[in-house]
Amino acid sequence: MLITVTGGIGSGKTRFALGYAARISREGIYLSTGDHDPVIPELPSAHYRAIQAGNGQHLTEVLHQINRESNLFLADQRIVIVDSLTAWMAAGFRASDDLDQQRSETQLLLDALLSYQGKLLVITNEMHGSLYPSEEERIFAARMASVNRALQAHSEQMYLLISGLPVDLKDRGLRYED
Repeated sequence: MLITVTGGIGSGKTRFALGYAARISREGIYLSTGDHDPVIPELPSAHYRAIQAGNGQHLTEVLHQINRESNLFLADQRIVIVDSLTAWMAAGFRASDDLDQQRSETQLLLDALLSYQGKLLVITNEMHGSLYPSEEERIFAARMASVNRALQAHSEQMYLLISGLPVDLKDRGLRYED
């Protein structure tokens, strides 16, 4: 089961995601991503643990390892929370100028996310452009938006956070087909 939580910076995505995760799973793994200093929020219970997944391919490897080591019969009792996909992608863009390598690493991570067996909650930022974006900003925003669309297409549930208020996007009944 894939759940996506999106919204702007500071919109309350992490707080909502952890509260939601606690309501649907007794235990969980919180994966902090990116190359920033990890800020581990207060986890819902002692049955949740935090892992600093870092940037680069490490997050993909961590997800594959959790998937391999998980008992499929108990997968519904635990949730994995990825916070945040945007931080991971931004760290990858800062680490390498090779656009093909970035695209390849992003696709490997997306494949790992979509093949995960069990409950997975992905936190990502909704992309907004500036009036005069640099070429790098334009490429990053377009790629992040593309990944968000792929997540949306495979998510059973998707929430948009606006000033701390969650909006259930899958419940709206509106669908756009390419």
